[in-house]
Order: sequence, then C-alpha cells, then structure tokens
Amino acid sequence: VVRLSKLAKYQAGYDLKSLDISGGKKFRKLMNADVDKQVKEHIKSLQLAVQLAGQTGDDSLLNGIREMISQANHPSDVESLMTFLRTKMRGGELNGTKKTGELVRQLGMVMTNSVLSGPKTPVRAIMGTSSAVFLRPMAQMAGAALSGNGKVYREALADVNGMIQAIPESFKLFKSRLNSYWSGDIADLRTRFAEVTSGDSNWEAIKFLTEKEGTAGDKAAFYLANIARAANDNKFLTYSTKLMAATDDAFGYILGRGRLRAKAYRQVLEEAGGEFGEITPDMVVKAESNFVDSIFDAEGGLKDEYIKGAKREATLTQELNGFAKGLNTVFENQPWARPFFLFARTGVNGLNLTAKHTPGFNLLVEEWNDIAFAKPGDFSKVSKYGIETAEDLANARAIQNGRLAMGSGVIFLAAQKFLSGELHGNGPADRQKRQTWIDAAWRPRTIKFGDAWVSYDAFEPFNQILAIIGDIGDHQELMGEEWTTDNFQKLSLVVAQGITSKSYMAGLQQFIELFSGRPGQINRMLSQLGNNSLPLSSFRNELGKIFTPYTRELGSDIQSSIRNRNLIFEVLAAEPLPIKYDMLTGKPIKDHDFITRMFNAFSPVQLNMDYSPGRKMLFDSGFDLRTSTYYAPDGTNLSQSPRLRSLFQEALGKQNLLAKLDKMAANPGIIESIKEMEYDRDNGLRHVDAKKYGHNIKIKRLFDNAKENAWNQIK
Repeated sequence: VVRLSKLAKYQAGYDLKSLDISGGKKFRKLMNADVDKQVKEHIKSLQLAVQLAGQTGDDSLLNGIREMISQANHPSDVESLMTFLRTKMRGGELNGTKKTGELVRQLGMVMTNSVLSGPKTPVRAIMGTSSAVFLRPMAQMAGAALSGNGKVYREALADVNGMIQAIPESFKLFKSRLNSYWSGDIADLRTRFAEVTSGDSNWEAIKFLTEKEGTAGDKAAFYLANIARAANDNKFLTYSTKLMAATDDAFGYILGRGRLRAKAYRQVLEEAGGEFGEITPDMVVKAESNFVDSIFDAEGGLKDEYIKGAKREATLTQELNGFAKGLNTVFENQPWARPFFLFARTGVNGLNLTAKHTPGFNLLVEEWNDIAFAKPGDFSKVSKYGIETAEDLANARAIQNGRLAMGSGVIFLAAQKFLSGELHGNGPADRQKRQTWIDAAWRPRTIKFGDAWVSYDAFEPFNQILAIIGDIGDHQELMGEEWTTDNFQKLSLVVAQGITSKSYMAGLQQFIELFSGRPGQINRMLSQLGNNSLPLSSFRNELGKIFTPYTRELGSDIQSSIRNRNLIFEVLAAEPLPIKYDMLTGKPIKDHDFITRMFNAFSPVQLNMDYSPGRKMLFDSGFDLRTSTYYAPDGTNLSQSPRLRSLFQEALGKQNLLAKLDKMAANPGIIESIKEMEYDRDNGLRHVDAKKYGHNIKIKRLFDNAKENAWNQIK
C-alpha cells in the first residue's frame, strides 16, 4: 500500500516538461529505484516507532512518534531522532531553516501573557478596536460627503445602521466565544499580540522520547519548557488573551453585519431605479438573506475578503511585509533581543492605522497608495484587500478621504490646544529631567478639557498624532543648552519618542537605551525582563498600586526595581521602599483614595485635576528641577541614597513652596519676565540661558533657601 501510494504521488508530482518519459523504460527504472528507497526508509521509521512505543499499546503515542520521525526526515536509529528532538527543543537549524526552539518559544509566550495580564490591557483593546470599527463607516460618510457621492454616503449610513443593530447579538457571540476559549487551552488562539497553533508540537511524544532516551540536559530543557507550557495553558494566567480573542470575534461579527446591510442596500437601491428610488427598511432586511452566505460561514465566521481585511485592520492583525517583516525576523532569530519587540505586528499595524489618518504620512502606507491610484476597472493591485468591484473601490476611497479629513481635524484641535497650553507630549528627551517633571506632578501625554487633564493614550488611532504634536510643543519651549543646534535632528528625535511611546512599541525605546550608557539602565532592564518572565507581571503591578499606594523612591539596583513592580509584597518587608514625596507640598505622590486607585487600575483613561497657578508657572518658567533633590546644598551626592532623597523631598515640601510659588505667579514682574523669555524663544534667541531671566533667578533663590532649611532638618 505504501509503495503504491508513493508511486502515485511520484508520477502525479513529476514535472513532465522537464523530462520526456515517452521512452518509458529508463524513467520507470529510476522511479522504481527511488520509490523503493523511500519505502525502505518508511519501513525503518515505522520499525523505529514500534521499537520505541509499540510495547505501550498506546496508538496515539505511536502516531505521535511517527509524526516526529517524519519531521526528522526518517531517521533510522534512536540517536538520529534524539538529535532532531534536541534541536527542536533548544533551537537551531532544521531541514536547512533556522528555527526557534520549543523552550524559548514557550518561555516567550509566558512573557507575552505576563505583560498582557494587566486589567487595563483588555479594556484598552476593546476601546481601540471599537473606535477603529465604528470610525470606518463614519470616515466613509465624511469622504463621500466631501466628494458629493450620495450613493456611497447612503451606503455608509446603512453600514452604520447594521452595525448598531448587531451590538446585542455581538454580546451573545462574545459570551459564547469566551466560554469556548475558557473551556479549552490557548493553543488555537490568534490575537493581535500572540499566535499559537496546536500542531506546533506533539508534546506527549516529545515527553515520552525525552524521558526514555534523553540526557540530563535534554530532560532539564524539556521540564522547563513543560512548566512554561502549563502556564500558557492555565485559564487564569491567560485570561487577558482569551478576553481579547473573544472581543475580536465580536467586533468581526459587527463588521460583517454592517457589510451585510450595506450590500443589501446596494442591491435594493439598484432595483428601485437608482439614487432617488424609494426604499423601505423591510426591503433592505429582506434583501439581506441573499448575501448571508457570502458574508458568514456556517459557524458565524467571516468569509467576505473585504470585511476580513477590515477586521484585520481594526484588530491590528494584518501580516507584516517589507522592512517591518525583516525587522521582526531579525528579532525572532535573536532570542536575547526578542523581549524588546514582543508585539511587532501590533505595533506596526497601529502605526499604519495612525498614518492612514495623517496627511503626508498616509503616502508611506502601501495600501493607501494602491487604493488611491488604482485604475478604473483594474483591480489587480487592490484585490488583496478584498476589493473586486467598482462599488467597493469607491467605498474604500471614500474611507481614505474621510480618514484624512478626520486626522486634519484632530491636528487642528491639537494645534489649538498646544497654543493655549493645554496639550502635553512625552516631555523632555532627557530621562532624568522628564522624570523630575513627572515627580513634580506634571502629567505626560494628556490634554486639557475644562478643569481636568485627560490621558489620551487610549484614544486610538489619534493618540499618536496628539503625542507627536505635544512632543514638538514641549521641545519648542526649551531654550539655551537644552536646544540643539540642528533643529531637524531634534525634530526626528521627538517624532521617534512619540512613536515608541505606544505601549506595544515601548520595548524599542528600551532597546535603544540599552546602548545609551546611562547609569543603572542595564539593571532596570534586567529587573524588568526578570519580572516579566514570571506570570502575571502586569497584574501584580496593578494589584500593588491598589493595596500599597504612593510612588516609591528607587535606587538603580535590580532588587529595588523588582520590588517596585510587586508592591503588594512590601507589607512583608522589614524595611519598605521609601516613599517619593512631592517637593512642593510634602505629600506622597499619587496619594489617591481607594476608589480612585481601583479606577486607575482598570481604566486606560486617567484623569487629573488642573495644576495650581504656582505649579503651572514653574513648568512654564524653564527652571531646571533635575538636581533639586539629587544633591544637598552642601554638595552631598544623594543620587545613590533613595531613603535620604525621600526624607529630603518630604522636608522640602514642608517649606510651603507651593504657596510661595502661587503668590509668585501673581506677581506682575514675574509674569513680564516669563513673557520676555517666550518672546525671545519665539524670535529665535534660543542661545540665551534660561537661568538669566528674572523669574528663574527668584525661583532659584526660593528653592535654595528651602533646600538649606530642609537639609538642616535631616542631615
């Protein structure tokens, strides 16, 4: 049977163009010899499988070992098979291709699930996906309105109507899919952050062979991988990933229902005689039955390629290509660098979606160019996006135009907010100065509405636009030595900082900082990697913030960084990490009540009240706060003494600095001095040292006196 099967495959797969087999004899002789050789190898493999597992009487185990032998290119002895399994477990070259080992892959999945375990992660995913889903038809309406295409506009309205009506059903689907994912393991899930398939390994066969024939090193590698695999199959440790998978399915259904309604409307519109024909809701609902099978499969999954592409775009799961794919391959082939770029596909797709809404940057997106410049009637370049009709092409172009209109509106809003001082980016590029600003209650990546500063991190896909404009604004306010001579170089650094501020791209910034030579940088990274290698790192971090409040003053050692990510255990410490105090008030930083801490743990949108006049004046003044608590007035270096810095901050805050700054902010002379500095900055006089302006001289005198008194109290 095996021989006949291989003969049939041999002849069916043979390239007749490369060889004339009309003569027959020579070819049949070569073919029979080759097939006989393959059959012998198959028989030896089967004998080896029976030798290893036949006596157990377990057919599934026997089949698993046969599969392993097949993957190993039919070894004829145990040692050859174990060499293959050793490479499969530890990594290396298999069949001419470099493969990541099962041990590294499973440990990598533990880290991924650990990083995603925070309560904010699924909430942020739901917010981002919902905005991408519902903004799509809104953009189509805006684009159609701008071009005066009433047919496309009304079709977009039908799309929105179908999506809204599908929301109750999508909740039922979400619950059903979540129950399904929760009852099974994580092996078959595909989400924006992770992709694993159950066919990647026949684990029981590997376990049997390793325990039976493996060395001590083989067994150690397998047992470690087995522990990691058990963690990756644990329901609680992977709850966030399963929530996001069910969420993506629910939003895919909403997109499909919108597409169904739009296609039905298109058909009814044609039957009614065109754009001005009379259409009733019953006509559209009845027409939907004609398209159900083309949109959904029997299990409720999507079949329509156009809407499947829309789902991949909204859930940030489009396949990588070009430079991004090459970069991801580099990181995958270098396991030590992989933790810095865990979410390559998500990050690149997030940037692509932002670029589609940003005038100028949209030209960098291949999909945008393909759709915008497609020739009428020629769908060869856009068929990969599911666009195969003139109607779909018109809709796609309307979506693109609408997105650019939306992005332009956001840019205008951001510019107005920046000009009125109500938009913050990531702050100074200098890490120490940025952290000092944050310690003084400055809030990065926020926008002001009314009397509250609102975090815009979760406002996908416009958060990146706001961050870049905010960063440019933050750096425009720098003067003197803080301003580089090459403004274009500065601008590029600002844009890069904004891009890597995304939570799923932050690893790239850490990767760059790895080579920056900053004191304690390597220790901070090692502590973060070590903490993330254990399950529930983000969950533990948020839990600590709920039950162990206040920001902590840290040293550069690894132990302190790990403890700071696990504050819930600080109640057991003989000497808890010192509290970081606001140097202007003497109160602990993030001194929130329990309800606020609970809200902050789950909500990706953070709310902060407006700054007092004195605090705002301090940020606007250009005064350098970096050394305020890192050096005592007598020159004592406190940079390596977290506990002393904590005491110094508290004592400094008791000098009533905020009240004095509030009073100073109302001084006409101070106001005029700040206006003079802003005038010089706006007119290109950035070489003037900010320390020489009158307001900064007075602020320095105020801080020097307060620091002297505070140091005398604690020294």
